[in-house]
Amino acid sequence: MIKYFLFALGVHLAVCDYAKYAEFIINQAENDTFVRLFAEHVKLFQDDDSQVKPKAGLEFPCQKFVGPARRSTTVHNLQPTDVKVVGALGDSITAGTGIKAKTVIGLLKQDRGLSWSVGGDKSIVEDETLPNMMKVYNPEVRGFSKGWGPVWLESVSHLNLANPGDVSEDIPAQAVKLVDRMKADKTINFQEDWKVITLFIGGNDLCSYCEDKSKYSAESYVANIKTALDYLHANVPRTFVNLVQILDVAMVKNLNAGFICSTLHRFLCDCAAFPANAEAEAELVAETQRYRDLTQALVDTGRYDTRDDFTVIVQPFFTATSPPLKAGTNEIDLSYFSPDCFHLSEKGHRAAADGLWNNMIEPVAAKRRSWTPGELVECPSSAHPYFYTYKNSNTAQAQRSANGNFAAKLNTQTGNTHNTKTGSSSTSAATVSIVAVAMVCIVLALVGALVWRRVKKSERIVLWRQPGSEYNKI
Repeated sequence: MIKYFLFALGVHLAVCDYAKYAEFIINQAENDTFVRLFAEHVKLFQDDDSQVKPKAGLEFPCQKFVGPARRSTTVHNLQPTDVKVVGALGDSITAGTGIKAKTVIGLLKQDRGLSWSVGGDKSIVEDETLPNMMKVYNPEVRGFSKGWGPVWLESVSHLNLANPGDVSEDIPAQAVKLVDRMKADKTINFQEDWKVITLFIGGNDLCSYCEDKSKYSAESYVANIKTALDYLHANVPRTFVNLVQILDVAMVKNLNAGFICSTLHRFLCDCAAFPANAEAEAELVAETQRYRDLTQALVDTGRYDTRDDFTVIVQPFFTATSPPLKAGTNEIDLSYFSPDCFHLSEKGHRAAADGLWNNMIEPVAAKRRSWTPGELVECPSSAHPYFYTYKNSNTAQAQRSANGNFAAKLNTQTGNTHNTKTGSSSTSAATVSIVAVAMVCIVLALVGALVWRRVKKSERIVLWRQPGSEYNKI
C-alpha cells in the first residue's frame, strides 16, 4: 500500500526536479547495500539530549489572558485568541518531508501534522508547532494539516499547500488553491475569521541557481513572491501573513556527512553542496542575501498595508541561523536534521516554530535574526497582547523610511514603474515626502540631544557622588 502511495506521489512530483530524487529513493529502498548503509547512517541523527519533547519545566510557557478578551478590530491589534484559521505556502520543509524518517523510503514521507508553521497533530505538550501554540489561546483554530500525506490529499493537508520540489514560481498557484480551499471549507467564515498564513519558499530556487542564474535570480524570486502576495491581498480579508526569510543554503556543504548525505545532496541541492569553486560559492551566498534584501524591500513599499484587515510581516529569524553545534564541540548537531541531511527533523521543526512565534511577538525593528539552542519561548504581554506589525511597532515607520531608496530600486528592477504622465505629481509627492522625513529627522535629533544631555547629567551626578571620582577633582 505504501509503495503504491509513494508511486502516486512520484507521479504528482513529475513536473519538478524533486521527482528524480523521489525515483532514486524508491529504487534504493530495494537496494540491500544502500538500505544497510542507511541503517548505520541514521544513528548519526539520533537525538541524545531529549529535546524533541519539552523537558520538565520547559513546556510552552504562554497562557491565555484571564478576563474578558478584547476583540481584534484590525490586523494591527490581532491577538492569538482571535486567530481562527492557519494556512501555509511553501516547499518540502513546510510539507514535513522526512521529519521522522528511520528508513530509506521514510525520507519521502510528508509528516504534515508535525510541520513547524502549519502542523496540528496532538497538542502543544507533545508537538510544538505554530498551530498548537495558537490552540493554547483558541482551541477552535482550524486549517492546520494532520497526519501524513501529499498536498492533494485534502483530509491531511487541509490549508497546508506546500509541495516538495516547488520553487517560488509555483507560489502564486499555491495561493490560488489556498483561497479556493478556504472558501470551500464550510467550517471557515471566509469574510469574518482572522487568518494567519505563513509563506516560506526559496531553498529550491537557490539550489538551482547555478543551473539558471536568470530564472532563479533574486529579481525573479521576488517577482513571484509579489504576484502571490498581491493575489492574497486582493482576495483574502482579515489576514496576517508571515513572510519568512530564506535560510542560508550554502550551509548544506557542511552537512555532507559521509556517503549517504553526499549522494542525496546531488539530487537535493547540488549547487550548494558541491559548488564549482570558491567564487561560485561566494556568488550563491551573495544571491541568498539579495533574496532577503529584495524581499524586505518589497514589503517596505507599504503595498500590503493599504487597509486595516491585511498585512505582510517579514520574519527574519532564519537569516543568521547556523546549524546548531553539539554542546562543547564544533561538531554540527545532526539531530536537528532529517537523515537526508537537508530537511529538518522533529526537533528542527520545533526550533523553527519557536523562532517564528518569537518573531511574531517582537517589534518589527527588534526581531531576532537567528535561533539558537536553549532560546526561551516568549509570550505576548498584557500591555501588548497582539502580534507586531509595521503600524503598531514604534520604530517600524522609521525603518521603512531608511529603506525607502532600496524599495524604489526594487520597483525599478521588477518593472513596477508608474506611467510617465504622473511624473510631475510623483515628483511633487516625493518632494513633500522628503521634506516631511527631514522634519521628522530634525525633531528626532533634537529629542535625542535633550535625552543625551539628561543622561550625561545624571551620569555626572552619580560619578560626582562616588569617592575617588575624577569629577570630584573639578
